[in-house]
Amino acid sequence: MKAKLLKKDYNEELEELAESKRFEKEAQNLLLSMLYKVEGAYDDYETVKREVPKKDDFMQNIIDIVRKYCKEIEIAKPNSLLEKELTKSRCKILEEEPDNKYNNEQKVIFFPNEKVVLYSVIRAGIEKINPNLALGDKAMLMTIQIGKCIAYSEVIRDFNGFSWSQVINEIENLDCNIVYTDLIYLLGEEYVSKINSSNISNLKKMLDKELYEEMQKVALRFYLEYDENQSKKLQEELQKDKQSLKEMQDQKNFIENISNNKKKMLNRIKEIDEVLNNPDDLRKEYLEKNRTLPNEKKIFSISHYEEMLQKERNELMEEIEKSNKYQNPIEFVKIKSELEEKINYYENLEILDIQKLQEIFLCEFKKKIEKEELSEKVMDYLYEIRYLKYLPLTSKTLMKDKMNFEDIESVVIQKGMETNLITPISNNKDTDYALLKSLFETKNIKLEDLSLRLEVKDGKLISEIYDGDMLDSTNYINLQKGSSVQIRKTKKVKIFTK
Repeated sequence: MKAKLLKKDYNEELEELAESKRFEKEAQNLLLSMLYKVEGAYDDYETVKREVPKKDDFMQNIIDIVRKYCKEIEIAKPNSLLEKELTKSRCKILEEEPDNKYNNEQKVIFFPNEKVVLYSVIRAGIEKINPNLALGDKAMLMTIQIGKCIAYSEVIRDFNGFSWSQVINEIENLDCNIVYTDLIYLLGEEYVSKINSSNISNLKKMLDKELYEEMQKVALRFYLEYDENQSKKLQEELQKDKQSLKEMQDQKNFIENISNNKKKMLNRIKEIDEVLNNPDDLRKEYLEKNRTLPNEKKIFSISHYEEMLQKERNELMEEIEKSNKYQNPIEFVKIKSELEEKINYYENLEILDIQKLQEIFLCEFKKKIEKEELSEKVMDYLYEIRYLKYLPLTSKTLMKDKMNFEDIESVVIQKGMETNLITPISNNKDTDYALLKSLFETKNIKLEDLSLRLEVKDGKLISEIYDGDMLDSTNYINLQKGSSVQIRKTKKVKIFTK
């Protein structure tokens, strides 16, 4: 009864909000249909994935985003130019004042599809990224943000209130989805949801060094494709670095050019100092400079011109400091090596293998499981390992297709028995794992509903796992030496004690 009331409240709240904002009727209907599907599928989504927000928080968050961030909604009509424009991005967020960090007014454009509507709403609620962040931090933050949108829209994409079936071709970016999933399973959804521009630098401290570095490479690969301006800026920077590296091959000539440029810069600093220290010269130069400039480029005031000169002086001093380093033989070798590493680093992003990241991640995830002593958390890990096995690495391959999960599966099964979550079946942990390993392959929503039946046939032990009266999976097992198993030919036994 309570669930029905909550559902009615959320739908009424969203309906009233959409009407007050005067969204088109089609947009209102899509929003309400989306929320209805979320409500119907969320319990299964939460059961399967585990690290997700509470249902009430999730639904209220949708309404809050619509209220705060969605000023206008437009639907891309079939076969329109707008639809073609959204083929890749699926949605478009237009900000009224993009440079105003305090302005939240946005126009949200999306396809007429409930899953895309949910993705678009979550996307509209993402905080702006501080443009002053380092490139690596920007990449990580944007990857996490897009990963969050993908993960939240999954409740409609892969769940229909009855079953769990993945629609991989509707995942906006597989790399973002992988990075976000890894993070929530290592750090928790609550922690990851609070990562923003002011604390993204702390993420490096929370993760294993090798894992973070590999994750950042994946994030950079995505971000440089996502942000064309950032990619163009980096390419220009790399071209300059390559040119510098080429010039540095002839060290003698390079140092000679550095010395000549340094003399020119010192002379220019001397000229600037003379002007800045003499008000009459400053005024005279300001007037002369302004006389040659077109109206739209004229310098506002003498004080503004003074600031321009001071800025130029500071930049020259920085260049002289760089020149000094080049003239130091030890620093020269160091700078040359750093340029080579930087160029090599970015050029190798394109051939990055996501599997390496996941191998490092699984090692860290296993360490986390090995420390667990609570049966409730062990149950979470059972679900999470199953989820990870079905996590897509590419459009055609899942993690379980490329990676060996036996070690981590065996560890969590043993943990389940140590915490009295799973009743031991034999006197040998390898045998127990062999009998239960298909738990990690089932697409049955609730693992707790599964039961086990054993029998011997044609000299082999057969392990059958059932969902009620329906056979879910069958394992044929050769007993480990010294193992003993109690077989009840007709009786099915619950796998989990809780």
